Parts: sequence; structure tokens; C-alpha cells
Amino acid sequence: MGSSAPQDTAQQTAASYDVYRRLHADIIDCQYRPGERLLFETLRARYHAGVGTLREALSHLVADGLVRTETGRGFAVAPVSVADLLDITEWRVEFEVRAVSLSIERGDDLWEAAIVSALHLLAKAEPPTPDAKPQTREAWGVRHRAFHDALAAACGSPWLHHFRGMLFDQALRYQRLSALYEPRARRKDDEHRELMNAVISRNSKLAADLIEQHIRRTADAVLKHLPGLGALKPESRSAKRPMARAPALKPRGRAAGRTERD
Repeated sequence: MGSSAPQDTAQQTAASYDVYRRLHADIIDCQYRPGERLLFETLRARYHAGVGTLREALSHLVADGLVRTETGRGFAVAPVSVADLLDITEWRVEFEVRAVSLSIERGDDLWEAAIVSALHLLAKAEPPTPDAKPQTREAWGVRHRAFHDALAAACGSPWLHHFRGMLFDQALRYQRLSALYEPRARRKDDEHRELMNAVISRNSKLAADLIEQHIRRTADAVLKHLPGLGALKPESRSAKRPMARAPALKPRGRAAGRTERD
């Protein structure tokens, strides 16, 4: 059955998609700060691409919610805020729980095997620290995402996959920002193993509860380690230093009161 869900950009080979993927990764990795203007002259030198290719890539990033554009002012990295983080968190819970619940209903033995394999590979990866090499951070991130994708892989809805993927990326940008302050990352093997066991044992209620806790801990950690989100300003990447701390803002809603890292 055909679907009108957006194309998987990972499968596209055009030059604009390659630039899009690189820009996408750099924005999520906070190589560009929230609100920073994306100047064509700088982007052309960094990505060795023409203005037309860059403009197409940036248009995709606007659709992803990672870039903003204003008539006559060009492109800039999307801002961050407490309200945005909490909104992302609420919808991540909705979409992830829905995707995993459907997968539990529809998944087969091969789906279960893929989850077990993804967890094994994730457990072998070294969790990134704030000063980790880019390749170390990227390797762990790829395996972490692969595990969560495997849990939801049998849901049967391309649109659901699309929206949960967008929200995953949005949350990941906040996590990378908070890593500028966090002294160290803790291993999450036990949480991931509990998730796997609940899912492959087809315990929908337990799986839903564990997924919600897992996602909310991500937001709690960001609120703990990156206070004053609304006061963040872009700064030069060449400075190679974390953004200055702003006055703490109290978290709102169900995210308040928890401090564990996802």
C-alpha cells in the first residue's frame, strides 16, 4: 500500500540530500547554536556546495523544525525554550507509546530478534562524555537510535515513524545542549534491558510505563543541567566553550521533580 508520508532522506542520493544530512547532524550536535544565522558564504565553504543545493537542504530543515526562515533575513537555527522542550516531551510520549504498543500487537519473531540485536550492539558502545570525540558520540547515537527504532519497527504506520523520528531529533538537540554542562553520562543498560524485556514479553502496559519514564527522564536531565533555556544566545563556534549559565527556571508540569538522566 502506498503512503503519502515524507520520503526517507537516508535513502536519497542527490547532492542536496547529502548536504541536508550533514547540516541536520551538525545542528543536532550543536555545531550551530540556537538562533545562529546560517550564512550562505559560510555554508558554501563548510559543505562545498552551491547556493541552490544549500537552499534546498535548508528548506528540508525548515520542514523538520530545526531551521527558521524569514523573508529578507535568510535562515537561522531554531530557538530553544522550556515550553518547547516540554511540548516535545509530551508528544514524544504519545507517539512512542503508540508505536511500541502497535508493534507489540503486530511484531513477529524477526522483530523480536532485531530488538535483541540492537540492544546488544548498544551495550557494546561507549556512552559519550562532553569531551568525547565526535566519532564516539556519533557511534553511540546511531546505536541508541537504532534500538529505539527497533522497538517501534513493527507498528505498520509510515506517518507514525515519521513523526516519532522528528520528535526524537528535536529531543536529541536538547540533550546535546545539556551535555555542555553535564559532568558525565551514566550508562542506561538496565533501563534499555527492562524496555526490551517488557516489549518482547508483549507486556504493553509495562512497556508503555517504561517508555514514558525513559522519555521524561530525558527532559528532566535537560532541565537540571541546562537551566534558563529561554535566555540562551548564539555564540561563535570558534570560542569552543559552553554557553554561559542563565538564571534557573523552574520546570513545569509532570517533568518537575525528576532528575535522572535518560
